[in-house]
Amino acid sequence: MTLPELRHALSQYGVSLTLTSEGRLKVNAQQQPPADLMAALRLHRDALICDLQPPALPGAEPLPGHLAALVDVARAGQSPRGAVKLASGLVTDLAGYVLAWAECWPRDRAHILQRLEEARAAVNL
Repeated sequence: MTLPELRHALSQYGVSLTLTSEGRLKVNAQQQPPADLMAALRLHRDALICDLQPPALPGAEPLPGHLAALVDVARAGQSPRGAVKLASGLVTDLAGYVLAWAECWPRDRAHILQRLEEARAAVNL
């Protein structure tokens, strides 16, 4: 699930996402979303925080080529299916994970590079 898809699904339950002054994700809901949607929210929490931060400046550097190839694999639906163990934890949707982090590029560059490199190792690119 990409970030726009996740945000759209959350909005169906009246969920709004904002950042606190400390940079933490604040979730307000008019009704309780289903458990699988809340699991997706937790899985993509860091990417959502990144997405809510101010946009990068125009002309920012592109995603490195080897990681752009990883994004292409995810978009083509060729990522491993099912749960994948990364150094940072278990990911149930590797393609969604990769696409969510790629959407945040180049904000918080070091963190995003680390997450995408872990995913790249799992795909063996």
